[in-house]
Amino acid sequence: MKMVDSRSILVLSALLRVVLIVYGEWQDKHMEVRYTDVDYLVFSDAAELMASGKSPYGRATYRYSPLLAFLLLPNSYFHPSWGKFLFSSADLLVGVFIRTFLRQRGVPEKTCTYGIMIWLFNPFTFTIGTRGNCEPVVCAMILWIIISVVKGNVVQAAIWYGLVVHFRIYPIIYALPILLVLDPRIFGSGKKPCIHRWGSGQLETPCWSVSLNEMSPWRALKSIFSKERILFGLVSGSVFLFCTALSFYLYKWEFLHEAILYHLTRTDPRHNFSIYFYHIYLHFEREFSLVEKLISFLPQLTVQLVLVLSFAWDLSFCLFLQTVAFVAFNKVITAQYFVWFFCLLPLILPWSKMQLKWEGLGCIVLWMGAQTHWLIWAYLLEFKGKNVFLQLWFASLVFLAANTFVLVVIIRCHLYSPLFITPKQASSFPIARKHD
Repeated sequence: MKMVDSRSILVLSALLRVVLIVYGEWQDKHMEVRYTDVDYLVFSDAAELMASGKSPYGRATYRYSPLLAFLLLPNSYFHPSWGKFLFSSADLLVGVFIRTFLRQRGVPEKTCTYGIMIWLFNPFTFTIGTRGNCEPVVCAMILWIIISVVKGNVVQAAIWYGLVVHFRIYPIIYALPILLVLDPRIFGSGKKPCIHRWGSGQLETPCWSVSLNEMSPWRALKSIFSKERILFGLVSGSVFLFCTALSFYLYKWEFLHEAILYHLTRTDPRHNFSIYFYHIYLHFEREFSLVEKLISFLPQLTVQLVLVLSFAWDLSFCLFLQTVAFVAFNKVITAQYFVWFFCLLPLILPWSKMQLKWEGLGCIVLWMGAQTHWLIWAYLLEFKGKNVFLQLWFASLVFLAANTFVLVVIIRCHLYSPLFITPKQASSFPIARKHD
């Protein structure tokens, strides 16, 4: 059977998203349960306020950069579904970037096509943009940052990184691994970095020799100050500060509190996948101290540091692990957060020795089963009004355990493949099996 090419997949994906957007408009008008995400209504209302010369933060629960409301201004002037088409276009762009990255690493076309399909035909992803959620925009920027780093374009990566952190604060967790990868022994003397390519051990040239034990993040920490790292820090910091300062100038403390500070001290008593929700629910009537609000970050911080110092050189794999762990240990977890690591999953699969029939299927069943188990209790609580808070909290613990188990399996099945190495080191690293 002939494999469908990437262009045909993109066309089919685009048609699917158009159909879903049109169907969503019909469902919103004729059915009790709306297809459109409630967040999209918030974005649209904020954009409408901005269009009329008012602050977007006049819309309750709008806690995003004013840039998002600016992007959705055509909702008021052109059509209310403009934002859905914009987000779905970013969704398709993620598919293009997945293929670009895999081709950079020498992955065969068939495997690239599978990677694109994993993203574009994932129900979690093709519904997120068509329902009006902005996460595909963030995913597209993150993938472009990774591609820019692989190309050795530090300035471009820094510009987009500063922008994406302003747009959505969570990518700040990627700062350390990116800085570690920008090692002066790789990015130096005006030479192009050497890419460890898939399947054959081939590398781009020119390169230079570095001893194997110098490739660890621990050693990289000793050479913090390099031209590339300073450049990345200055450019990304300048972009972030410019966007933040401009937003503060326009919308003052409303912006600073709602778009940035709120996310650092957020306490949400509503039920969600997080193991923290039940404690917050029980104690929400009293004011949490700043220490209490920040202490939940300690498990996150610990796990993040361990993952970064262990896998930073395999950048895309490290970012994937970081994102899964960040979501799993977060104070608030909603289904839209899963998209954050789904966009990175196709980047690591070609380097996995996981067997789909055994470990792969087992991980999928376990993760989906734990999620379904949680959803059953959430349905009984929200729609049937039953007092099942304790059972729902236990389901959150099970879901955390499932995420942790799947993460461990993925790590054990991964073939370590650093982005940048030298020809001397090519034979020292395991390389991926050929699937074609």
